[in-house]
Amino acid sequence: MSNEVKVQPSILTREYDAPRQLVFDAWTQVEHLKNWQKPQQGFTCEYVVDDIRPGGSTLHKMTAPNGFEMWLLTKFEEINPPESIVFRQYMSNEAGEILPNPQMPNWPKEMRATIKLEEANGKTQLQFIWEPVEPTQEEADVFDASRADHGKGWGAGLDQLTNYLGSL
Repeated sequence: MSNEVKVQPSILTREYDAPRQLVFDAWTQVEHLKNWQKPQQGFTCEYVVDDIRPGGSTLHKMTAPNGFEMWLLTKFEEINPPESIVFRQYMSNEAGEILPNPQMPNWPKEMRATIKLEEANGKTQLQFIWEPVEPTQEEADVFDASRADHGKGWGAGLDQLTNYLGSL
């Protein structure tokens, strides 16, 4: 008998004034990712592992203006050019060892992101679906309680992508 905890995913959407292939490339090529995958201006993003393919992974560090560092391990499940990307993401250390979130200890240990891209009239519609993977009830409760702030993390990153694509 399963005690599976159900959680509604958080869904963010954006429209980019860019072709779908370029938006897809911005999600799958480190030379693009390092320029936008950060929560706000002033942060830096450095990739130390770069293996973006199904079954591959990346390890990157985001550094805040005050010097605070956050490491993220990403494991890619699906990459379907130029339509979709599915990955799991974890808080980690510089060695890629999965750790609890230092700011929110009961945050879900494993998160799945699904990116869907559709093109119409030279613009790209992005749907970002973010959800915990097999969370405990406590993790699900923390995810739900923070739902109003989800736009500040990934949402801010998606806004950084808008700015980056506009600079190309």
